[in-house]
Amino acid sequence: MPTIVVHRPFDVVMVRVKIEIDGQVAARLKRGTSQSLEVSPGRHVVRLHLNWQSSSPVELDLDGAETIALEAAVYERSWRFRETFLRSGSALDLRVL
Repeated sequence: MPTIVVHRPFDVVMVRVKIEIDGQVAARLKRGTSQSLEVSPGRHVVRLHLNWQSSSPVELDLDGAETIALEAAVYERSWRFRETFLRSGSALDLRVL
């Protein structure tokens, strides 16, 4: 089975963030922790959510035994007016390592 490993370094927010895969919450992640999630082979869309804010979607195309590592983070810029109210759909960071 393909695996998506999401790591969240220590960042500014102490609450858990939600990891969403294909529109469904797959896990919650505390700061400084990692989560391994098995998914079916094929195309998947991964997002990070915290309250009304989210990351931009990351599209992955996984084969039979592939492991992809992502880093999820909530930085101080996420709490600025622009990211909080005007760009809440890309306020959080999620990237492929």
